[in-house]
Amino acid sequence: MSGFLSEEKVSEIRDRANILEVVSDYVSLKKAGKNYRGLCPFHSEKTPSFMVNEAKQMFHCFGCGEGGDVFAFLMKVEHYSFPQAIEQLAKRYGVSLPSREMTPGQKKEMAKKNLLFQINQIASEYYHRLLTQGRDGEEARRYLAQRGIGKEMIEDHRLGYSLDRWDGLVQHLRDKKVSLELAWELGLILPKRSEGWYDVFRGRVIFPIFDLHRQVVGFGGRIIQTGQPKYLNSPESAIYHKGETLYGLQVAKGYLSERECAIICEGYFDLLTLHRYGFKNSVATLGTALTTQHIRLLKRYTKNLITVFDSDQAGVQATLRTLPLFLEEDVFGKMVLLPKGEDPDTFLRKGGVKDFEKRVQEAIPLIDFFFDQLMRRYDPKSIEGKVKMAQEGVQLIAKVGDPIRRDFYLKSLAERMEVKESILYDLLRSSPKQRVKVQEEFKRQSMGEKNFPRSEELLVRLMIHHPRFIALISGEGVIMEFESPLLRKIAETLEHLYQRKGRVDPKEALGFFEEDIQKRFCQLVFQDEAFEEDQIEKMVRDCIQKIQERRFKKDRLELLKKIKEAEKKEGRGLEALLAEHQNLLRRARPS
Repeated sequence: MSGFLSEEKVSEIRDRANILEVVSDYVSLKKAGKNYRGLCPFHSEKTPSFMVNEAKQMFHCFGCGEGGDVFAFLMKVEHYSFPQAIEQLAKRYGVSLPSREMTPGQKKEMAKKNLLFQINQIASEYYHRLLTQGRDGEEARRYLAQRGIGKEMIEDHRLGYSLDRWDGLVQHLRDKKVSLELAWELGLILPKRSEGWYDVFRGRVIFPIFDLHRQVVGFGGRIIQTGQPKYLNSPESAIYHKGETLYGLQVAKGYLSERECAIICEGYFDLLTLHRYGFKNSVATLGTALTTQHIRLLKRYTKNLITVFDSDQAGVQATLRTLPLFLEEDVFGKMVLLPKGEDPDTFLRKGGVKDFEKRVQEAIPLIDFFFDQLMRRYDPKSIEGKVKMAQEGVQLIAKVGDPIRRDFYLKSLAERMEVKESILYDLLRSSPKQRVKVQEEFKRQSMGEKNFPRSEELLVRLMIHHPRFIALISGEGVIMEFESPLLRKIAETLEHLYQRKGRVDPKEALGFFEEDIQKRFCQLVFQDEAFEEDQIEKMVRDCIQKIQERRFKKDRLELLKKIKEAEKKEGRGLEALLAEHQNLLRRARPS
């Protein structure tokens, strides 16, 4: 049943059901401010720590940590599967479950999506024809040739070119009798201030973005002449979600299982160059960090995923942020490190094909790279250094579901630290009390169970309860600077939902989280303080500023450390570091 049940139907059942009525069948509840309070049906503590929020249709127990929506409650209390919970609620609230025949609403939605796909197809064919035929595309063909992209790659990835004029695509769409409003929704055109429309992509090489069925869901465009921005990308739409889409996957999917690994890079030209030199088991992210959805998409074909991100500090941090995602999804993550200043495009075109192939074959396991970074960050010879390494290392290893692999990782960390393996092993397993203590410590450090960074926690709560500020928060780019992986994951999901639908429904957001995160999310939902309306925007901006200031201080401390090291080495590289420090200070000054 769940295989063909639409999101709309699930939403209808969720909207009809009343969690207060359902919970009241199992728990005696009393009114407590905005919420209802009672004894938890899931554990034996006789304290009224179980809360139900009728307005948000969610429950949470502050004792055992269980929480969720009405479906989660029934699945927990009755041990139902999700389809069984759906069926029970549908019967109770008189919602007819559909057959495999689509409802009128589904048909309408499907018809709109088909129109959007058709418009993108028309635009893609238009751009492709401009690139491959006639004089209009000559400059673009010459530019691509200089980048090593020939006819075969142009055809494989259906590359295109957009005229350097304001209404080239607009006129073509009019000729094809296309809805310009829908083209606007797809981000292909924009309305003029007075009357009419103009092209978004102008004077650019066009990269169509395909789904697994080779349908065009969006576009990227790289300017040929000088100008800004260098790259333009389609916005999120009903058919395009960056966090769920990988560039080049429609070609790569035929090679992933065959070569038993996937290479993940950033950028259109990196991907095209990888494919050109035979690494067709490569995909690229689309202006967003690697997500859980990306990993789940790839692990249908292979569990061996290799990242090739920039080798600068930002690239290293981006790589490390992917490690918990790999571990939680039980995939074997590795990384390729290229020489500083190189990316796959430049490295391969300089003749480094055999070297790159060797680096892929000898790719560094991300867990080993993480351990190496721990050894650099802390002093493994000092007691305090060993304690911090043990805390962070075990915290990450705890995410590994496979007990055999988890034990190997513990052993590897113990060898690096030159401590007995049993010390780390005991942190996880020696007794129930110790396990609880360690888990609480892990949550404090990795998920902020008790010690979330204040500015990050408050910002996420404001995103939940005042989602109209998500656009402001997203525009400042601070979510990727979150120190708490859990808060970052929640914030990214809220941002994703808001970009898709222009609103945030906490019940809907729950479905994007794993069980542990669901529990913490429910706690945040129940922390709804009554702030004055005129204070909220100031609080949002204050939180953003604190996170940015923290990033600045961290970057500056790292630079000052490098400057001191360079001074000790007779000034090698000192001038460049001092210039970088001045640029950092300049960027930090208010304009």
